[in-house]
Amino acid sequence: MNIREELNRAAARLARAGSGSPRLDAEILLTFFLNIERLELYKAPERILTAEEAAGFEKLLERRCQGEPVAYIIGFKEFWSLLFLVNREVLIPRPETEILVEETLQAVQDESWAAPRILEIGVGSGAITVALARELPEAILTATDIAAGALDLARENARRHGVAARIDFRCGDLWTPVEGTFDLIVSNPPYISSDEFHDLQKEVRGFEPYGALVSGQDGLQMFRRIITHANTWLKPGGYVIFEAGEKQARKVARLFEETRCFKKAAFVKDYQRISRIVIAQMEEGRG
Repeated sequence: MNIREELNRAAARLARAGSGSPRLDAEILLTFFLNIERLELYKAPERILTAEEAAGFEKLLERRCQGEPVAYIIGFKEFWSLLFLVNREVLIPRPETEILVEETLQAVQDESWAAPRILEIGVGSGAITVALARELPEAILTATDIAAGALDLARENARRHGVAARIDFRCGDLWTPVEGTFDLIVSNPPYISSDEFHDLQKEVRGFEPYGALVSGQDGLQMFRRIITHANTWLKPGGYVIFEAGEKQARKVARLFEETRCFKKAAFVKDYQRISRIVIAQMEEGRG
């Protein structure tokens, strides 16, 4: 088959398998295997694929039909206009998480911090911390994760984007590896309840790491663990900025209120108008 015919066939097959973006998936997989830009597909749609090329594409296509996310198949995902290596030890970065980066940058600007100390809990692929390091060249960054494999990948992504020397990567559970105090604590923690896990899309439920998704029976366990001790590690006037699940923002805000250390939390909506980002500032004189 030529490229046009192969893509049409692949898109139809992916649609039957349940892909939400079958044509795009097919194009990304084919360009990845052929090591060309997507524009080349449109420049030469009549080009006949060799038997080897068709067979290689078929293997990738089969993996996608089985539900494996495109990002895991090709090994990278774009975030903040940067390409990040990903594998099944880390969550795939989502567009809505860029809002967390935006709000962190806004907090730094609002407070006029020249060299903010920033801690990310649960760094995963490193997307958030690396993006912040690129945008804030004077920032002092620490990033933790309980999974050594995730930290290895985050370090490699930081190296690829030229910021590895500016990030202190530490392996451990939550506060265990942390030292010092911070102006900002950011996190996209697990926030799916154990009951909700079985309702997730197959490509999430079957391939992304369970421990990075699920946080107890109500999905709030990790928020509680972080918030309970955040005042110990946060400077007075500092911020905690979370990504939260649908219908969770106000519940997370109440957790902050219960500490009596934070001002009233603010919410930022994502592209689907869901309150996705929770921002809480510690009262002056606390900590």
